[in-house]
Order: sequence, then structure tokens, then C-alpha cells
Amino acid sequence: MRIALGSLNALLGLAYLLVGFMTLSDLKRGWKTMGFSHFGAAWVGLAFTCGPHHLIHATHLLMENRQAGGLEVLAVGVGVPPGLVFVGLRIEALLGGRGDRYIANSPAWLQAIAPAAAVYITVLAASLMRLGFVGIPDKVIPNVVLVAMYLWVAYYLIRTQLRNRMSLQGWSLSGVSLSIVFPTCALMHVLYATYAATGLYNDVDWHGLIIDWISVPAVVYFLWVVRGLYRQSLKDWNRKIYDSVPDRAAAVAA
Repeated sequence: MRIALGSLNALLGLAYLLVGFMTLSDLKRGWKTMGFSHFGAAWVGLAFTCGPHHLIHATHLLMENRQAGGLEVLAVGVGVPPGLVFVGLRIEALLGGRGDRYIANSPAWLQAIAPAAAVYITVLAASLMRLGFVGIPDKVIPNVVLVAMYLWVAYYLIRTQLRNRMSLQGWSLSGVSLSIVFPTCALMHVLYATYAATGLYNDVDWHGLIIDWISVPAVVYFLWVVRGLYRQSLKDWNRKIYDSVPDRAAAVAA
């Protein structure tokens, strides 16, 4: 479990950093024509804080032989596939490809996500109740805050996908994968904090604590951005593209 969890965290950490650098490249390329992007800046802040968090955890597991919790292995394993889908699409876009896929209607695999998520959360909740708590250490308080913020972000991302489905009669694969990433990230932090509360994890040291506290304003900024985009009170690159194309279908495609 230690090697599995350490490897998965290393993969996630590198994926976040890769997305961060790709987003910086996007911002640099589009700055002159599109101006500043709040979503891009917020995503960079999130990537360069989440990435180090996972890499630090991976270092503790793989190089310092610290303990691994079985439930966190499950949570990270569930969160990796949608994350890799999103990263793969971003790499494709950077190389000049489509960078997204349109999912027509609601195929069976997409309809299965909600009941599968309900079963998954029920199993995790039942398993967590069997753990013995010794109290929440001060060092994991930022993780508790991040759980609430990630779930709040997920709410707006999912609502956006549901609203777009009504007008597009379909879904964005990139949007769906990102909507899954944030709830799974929240569960990862729930389990990380829980294992710290049970005394299994004691690997929260000063550099990890600094990264976690920096993550809090980063995700608050990201939440402000996605909320503004959802409420259409924030004009970012997507709105500028939409306003610049008279034809609605062409604007959606852009």
C-alpha cells in the first residue's frame, strides 16, 4: 500500500505541475489578444499548490517509509483516472488538437457515475466510522478547510455541466472529468485528515504545512472565479470568445 499510494501521489503531483506549466503557456500565448484570464491564473495557483502537496506526501511514503492508509489508496486510485483524462485533453490542446470531446445525450457510462458515486461515498463513510479518532491535529486544519472549498467548487462545476447540457444536448468530456476531479480531491483530503486524526499519519511537517496553507487562498480564488463564471458575472476568455462570434453554434464550438 505504501508503494501504491506513494506512486499515485507522485503521479498526481507531476500531473498538476504539468497542467500548471501548460496553463502558463496558454496565458502567455493568449495574453495579447484575450488579455488577462482569471480562470487561467486561478488554475495556475491551484496546480502549483496541489502538485507540491502530493509530491511531498509521495516523498514521505516512498523515501521515508511512512505508513499508508488503505482507504486513501482507494480514494487516490479513484481520483487519478478523471485527472489523467483532463490532463490528456490539455496536452492534446497544447499540441494543436481538439482538447475536448462532445458527449451526445447521456450514455450509460455517464448515467452510472451518480449511483456509483453514492455507493463509493457510502462505503467510505462506513469505513471511516470504524476508525478510532484521537482528535484533529492543528497541522491538518488547512486540509479540513480545503475539503469544504473543493466541494463548493465541485458544486458550481457540476451545475455548469447540467446547465450546458440543456442547451447543447450533451456534455463536455473535459468538463465532466474536471467535475469529478474536485469531489475526489475533497475525499482525498478527508482521508488524509482522518488518518492524521487517528494517529496513523504524522508526516505533516513544516514545508507540507506551508504548502497546505498557501493552498487555501489559491482554492478560494478558484472558487470565486468558477462562481463568477457560473453566474455570468465574470467576463473571462470564454465570454470574450462568445461575444466576438455572432453565430451561437460557432461560439459554442470556439
